[in-house]
Amino acid sequence: MNVNNRSNGSSFGGDSGGMGPPPSSGSSAITPLQRNVVLYGYLILFIFGFFGHSMSLTIFRRPTLCKVSTSTLFIYMTISDLIYLLACFYTFIFLGLNVSTENKDMMNQLCRAYSFLQYFCMCCTAWFMLAITVDRWLRVRFPFRVKELCTRQRVTIGACVIVIVSAALNSHLASPFIGVVGDATVCSTYSTASAAYRYFYSTIWPILITILQIILPTILLLAFSISMFVELRRQRQQKTQLRRSDGGGRRRVFLDRQMLLIMISSIILFFITQIPLSLFYILMTYVLRSRLTLEQLFQFNNFAILIA
Repeated sequence: MNVNNRSNGSSFGGDSGGMGPPPSSGSSAITPLQRNVVLYGYLILFIFGFFGHSMSLTIFRRPTLCKVSTSTLFIYMTISDLIYLLACFYTFIFLGLNVSTENKDMMNQLCRAYSFLQYFCMCCTAWFMLAITVDRWLRVRFPFRVKELCTRQRVTIGACVIVIVSAALNSHLASPFIGVVGDATVCSTYSTASAAYRYFYSTIWPILITILQIILPTILLLAFSISMFVELRRQRQQKTQLRRSDGGGRRRVFLDRQMLLIMISSIILFFITQIPLSLFYILMTYVLRSRLTLEQLFQFNNFAILIA
């Protein structure tokens, strides 16, 4: 949507929660720098993102891997990331490509869908990453109960719980209380929304989603990862790991090592992107909102979304 278009008279509240910057009366001009960051940044993201996730699906669906519970969780996480990338076309089309439309109702619906899918997928991905770590931890901590504890059925049930809880947590973002801010593409609350919801959206929601989506998964990831590596070191020192001389055993050891390396790289990427993002959430809510202009917050917002 072209931010220089005139709105159809929809009125919005003055608060914004989550990643969206606080709206102000009137429209804010989008700078060429911001538009170029969105356009070329998302182009690069789409090229590498879709290629990388497509390769991940191909790899984890191989016969030797698809029977492993960890691979099943990686597939679920990859699907979540792909849906997130598809949702990013909203910002890419209406901000990066500067596509304009006069259909306010359509923009409101797209805005709600984008906001919901954005938070929903980020929440699912964070907890899928934790589920992968727990799965590997169980394999290290209870090697003789792997066939009982680490099954595809169990991880699928766990994934369903993550999806349902994430959808319920973010369901309010798809409500009629949410819509586009004036002439921009950012979502916020209508002025017709209740005062309680506006307070929740602008004050409670940013901190709540930061804790549940970033801080808590990060703490648990660290705890399980440290415990797993301590246990691996103890097993090596005491030489209690099973050493198999048959080809099947060697293949299993190789497979476990590859899964562990993939998990470690995923955790590192999670820390690199999500920890700065959580700091941005908190700073935006309690510090930046009163010190920066809407245009500056909008630029920070799009950069944070791109990194996430």
